[in-house]
Amino acid sequence: MKISKLYKYPIKSLTPLESDSLDLNKFGYINGDRLFGFRFQNAGDRDNYEWQRKTSFAALMHMPQIAKLKVDFNEQTKILIVKNNEEIIIESHIDLNRSEIETNFTNFVLETDRSLIEKFPERFPFMLIGGEDHAHFHDGKDGGVTLHSQESLNDLNKKIGYEIDHQRFRSNIIIEGIEPWEEFNWIGKQIVINNLNFRVEKPVTRCLAINCNPEDGTRDKNVLKSMLDFQDKKPPEFSVKLIPLNSAGKISVGDPVYVS
Repeated sequence: MKISKLYKYPIKSLTPLESDSLDLNKFGYINGDRLFGFRFQNAGDRDNYEWQRKTSFAALMHMPQIAKLKVDFNEQTKILIVKNNEEIIIESHIDLNRSEIETNFTNFVLETDRSLIEKFPERFPFMLIGGEDHAHFHDGKDGGVTLHSQESLNDLNKKIGYEIDHQRFRSNIIIEGIEPWEEFNWIGKQIVINNLNFRVEKPVTRCLAINCNPEDGTRDKNVLKSMLDFQDKKPPEFSVKLIPLNSAGKISVGDPVYVS
């Protein structure tokens, strides 16, 4: 079995950047993954990087329209580009022009769902926080890396009766060459990729975010309910969470994956 695709998500809940390789830093995070987040105004001071639940951030579970925003972030130049279809709504230096980025993102969210400002005026405008290597904004407090197999997705599509893309599950690592759902048998074990060790900690439970179409930002399919029709777990599970055990290193597309 081997890695077939790799992704990192520069901004929490927004679209990924596909890459031929990913670097893990000394803090146990993928460089550039969930490095920033658009947090609600009333969720804390700008310099407060303590972990918070995704309910404190712009997230797909309550703002499906952000799924269609396409993100490009250059880690060297620090230029962030965000497009709505082909319209550029953000093109700014992420450190020097945060107020502009925050304003443009807030405007997009509120223009596409006016009920948000009416129900929760205290949440806006958003604050864009993050940028430090140690400050990542994962759904879980201890961060980690997520993985699923192409075979599991193929089997899921067969079971639910329609095709969905793996990006709905926002995994970092996609592998191929195993039996469907085999990665769930690795819970409690270790896997090795390019001499880096990962503990397979647990399955990843799923929420309304997987109902969002990553192309148009609509809730087009009730994937969550479809999964409950054949899984006996509530909430349903797809992909597994890995905890890196080495201090730093690189993984690449094509790297073999070993279960130790």
